[in-house]
Parts: sequence; C-alpha cells; structure tokens
Amino acid sequence: MTADSSLEPRESSETDSQHPAERYSLLVSSSICLLMFLIGLYTTMDAVIYVPIANEFNSLPRAEWIINGYLITTTALQPIYGKVSDIVGRAPAMVTASFLLLIGSVLSATAHSMNVLIFSRAVQGLGSAGMYTMVNIVIADLYSERARGRFMGIASGAWSLAASGAVVLGGVIVQYSTWRVAFWINVPICVIAAVIILSIMRLPVPSGSLRDKVKRIDFGGSLLSLISIVLILLALSWGGRDYSWGSAAVICCLVFGVLILLLFIVYEHRIPLEPIVPLHLLRTHNVALAFIGHLFFGAITYAPLMFIPQWALVVRNTTPVTSGLYTLPFTLSEFVSVMVSGVWVTRSGRYRECIWLGSMLLLSGLTPLILLDQDSSLGYIIGFQVVAGLGFGLCIQTLILTAQVSAAGRDSASATSVCLFMRSLGAILVVAVLSSVNGNRLTQEFASIAKTYPEYASDIAKVAENQSLIHRLGFPPEVFDSLVNAFMKGMRAAFTALIPFSALFLLTVAAGSSSTNGSAVVAGEAVAA
Repeated sequence: MTADSSLEPRESSETDSQHPAERYSLLVSSSICLLMFLIGLYTTMDAVIYVPIANEFNSLPRAEWIINGYLITTTALQPIYGKVSDIVGRAPAMVTASFLLLIGSVLSATAHSMNVLIFSRAVQGLGSAGMYTMVNIVIADLYSERARGRFMGIASGAWSLAASGAVVLGGVIVQYSTWRVAFWINVPICVIAAVIILSIMRLPVPSGSLRDKVKRIDFGGSLLSLISIVLILLALSWGGRDYSWGSAAVICCLVFGVLILLLFIVYEHRIPLEPIVPLHLLRTHNVALAFIGHLFFGAITYAPLMFIPQWALVVRNTTPVTSGLYTLPFTLSEFVSVMVSGVWVTRSGRYRECIWLGSMLLLSGLTPLILLDQDSSLGYIIGFQVVAGLGFGLCIQTLILTAQVSAAGRDSASATSVCLFMRSLGAILVVAVLSSVNGNRLTQEFASIAKTYPEYASDIAKVAENQSLIHRLGFPPEVFDSLVNAFMKGMRAAFTALIPFSALFLLTVAAGSSSTNGSAVVAGEAVAA
C-alpha cells in the first residue's frame, strides 16, 4: 500500500526451491481452488436466505443476528487458527474447522426457534473461521510471492464464481424448497474438504509434544477478544432501537467492551508466549495499514450482498430467485477483476496500483446506493454494482498480499489471520450499524403510518416482524405505498451510513500510498521504491 509495494523478480535461490508453485502438482492446486469454491458457496448464500428465515420465525428485527451470530465466532477465532496451525500443523487445524462447520450446519438445519438458530450459527462460525483463513495460509506456504499473486487470483476467482452461483442457488432453495436445505448442503462440503486435506495435501506437521503445543496457544487472548466484540456489537445493535443510546444497557456494553479491548491489547503485549495478534507487526508500516484497510474493506463489501436482495424482495416484490439475481453484477464483475489483478501482480510484480484503483471504484460504486428507489432502472442497478464489484475484486487478495510480503516469514500466518480477523470485524460492525440505522428508521416510519391509518395498526405491526406480509395482507394502495416507502427510507438511511466506511477505506489507501518511508522486503531482499 505504500510507495514501496512491488515484488521484483529475483534470482533463483534456495528459498525459491523450498516453496515455489512449480513444486506442487496440478492436483494440489486444483484442490485448493475447489476448497475456495466450496467456501464461497456456503458463505455467500447467507445474504439471500437470512431475511426469509427471519420472516418464517416472525422475527425480522433480529434478522441480523442470523449473520452476526456467525460472524462473531468467525471473527474471534480467525486469529487463533493461524497460530494454532503454526503449533499443531495446517492439516489438523483445517480438519477441525471442517468438523465444527459440519456440526454447526446440522444444528442450523434442524433449528426450530430463532434463539437455537443463532446459537447454531455461532457454532458454524467456529468452523468457518478456520476454513477461509487456513486456505489463505496454505497458499502462502506453498507459493513464492510472485507466483502467489497469480494463484491467489485464480483461487479468489473460484470463490467469486461460487458466490455468483450461491446467490441464485439460495434463492432457488428458499423459493422451491426450504431454507434448511441451504445448511444441509454444507454437510457434503465438509466431507469433501476433509478428504482433500487428508488425502491430497501433504502439509508439514510441527515437532514437539501435544502438551507443549497446547501451552503455546493463546486461549486468553481469544476469550478477551470474543467478549469485547460481543459487548461492543450488542451496544451498536441495541442503541436507538431496543434501548436508547443513553440507557444503562447500551452504555455499559460499550464501556466494558472498550475496556476489555484495551485489556486485550495489554494482555497480548505482556502475557502469551505466542500472541494471536503479534503487536510487533504493527511496527511494519505496510502490515499496519493492511490491518486497518481490512477493517473498512470488510465493512463496505458485505453491505451490498446483504441489503440488495432485501430491497428486491420488499420494494420490487421479486421472488427469492430474482432477488439473488440482482447481486450477480457485483459477483461476476468481482470474478473478472480478481483474475485480472492476479495476472497483473504476477507479470508486473506490483500490487499497489490494484489497491489504489479498487478503493476508488468501491467508493464510486457504493455511493449511488443512496439514490436507489422503487423506480430505479435495471441499467442503474447493474451499473453501480459492476463498478463496486470490480473494486472488490482488485482489493480482496492484494490487501492480504500487502501484509504477507511485508511481514517476516515466521509471521506470515499470523499476518494473514489478523487481516481476515479485521475484515470480519468490519463486516460485523457494518451489519450492526446499518441494521440499527435501518431498524430505527423503520420503527419511526411504521409508527407514523400506524398513527395515520389506525385501523391497520395491527397488520402494520405484523409487517414489522415479517416483511413478506406486506404483499399478502391486502393493504389499500395508499397504505401499501406508505409501507414500501418506509422500507425504502430505512434502506436509504443504511446506505448513507455506508459512505463514511467507503471514504475511510480510500483515505487509508491514500495515506499508505503517500508514504515513502522504508522498503518492502521480499524473501530477505530490499525492494526499491
């Protein structure tokens, strides 16, 4: 992200001979791409199915917790997976993640209440935290920096291709079957992943006794980060909707969440032998900026996939399948740009330009969301999503590459997992903030409509809990239009709240790009600015 962000060609060396891509068979490379495809399939489908699930349980105000329950544990565990894999080995960590994902998926598929589903999704997140994190770490293990740029593009392209199919598949499942099928699909995915890891990948296992290995795992840091995330998230979710911002519940959660976060930082600096967040990484300019960039990047890229299908279902009265199709321009353009960026990095040895351009495209593509309404043309909807998707694809792997090539070799896994931790943390924040903004505006609008049409107050309250009822309760045109407009105002408020995150991501990239201090280090060699 700084001016020193190139990967210059190097002479062949012993370092290169230890882990260049050509040492690994096409079968291994294909297996990694298949894992990325499967991960993209189950992670993206959530965007299409979470609102229909909440509608079935008549619990729309808690819909974001179907996502947040999953994201909380995913975020808290991502850093520890990197460290655990350094201690017990990559393969055991990945198989454990597959098993936890399977258990959580079965529990989610059989859940019969919102509380049980949220808990099950949290279990699912325990496994998902390891899947995506470990695949990126394994790529860093197996490929040299220059080859890694190309292969990350290919692997991310597989993820993007799966994401494109997942939004449609999720809609098909909800429309023609039951949302539970979406979780049952994860069972064969987990089995296939475990088979690939155990039978195809030959990854080294660290030496030492199990007891010594366990002592090196930073369980305390993981617990502190989990508690802090949950408390801050509760404050952001409750504030202005379930409780006033000045209420004791919100203030206590926010204050204690921040205090525990500070305690986590002190703890990581002083206590564990091998902290999950090595604070010395922050002294490396590129790594620190990559961490901050991932926070804002995770926030701005999750929102379109979350809110556009919801907008299509309510405002456009589409089917679940069509609501998924509305996100295809984003995922397909992402697929194109992530492949192009991989080729660019491989051939040029540079990644800074991809992040520059990507951050500008994201801001340009997401800002027009505030103008989205009932009468928006299809060309307008496709256009801004294509722009945002191109920006997403240019940044998704080059941001990770920034941290990986700037960190020392022994810290590569930690840098990767912290990047993904920050990205998930950004997603949690944006889900909480945007859902709260949207919910607060809806509450105000529904109260006003109920006051204007008191004879429909009971049905309006039902729509607040199950948005699909807006098209089934037979409201008069004037009431129906008011309700649709209320949903649109709520989403527009959420889209407006998204703009600062996009601007902060661009500013982070600009701040890094303007720096001329230091030099990037690639396999022990200083790279000229």
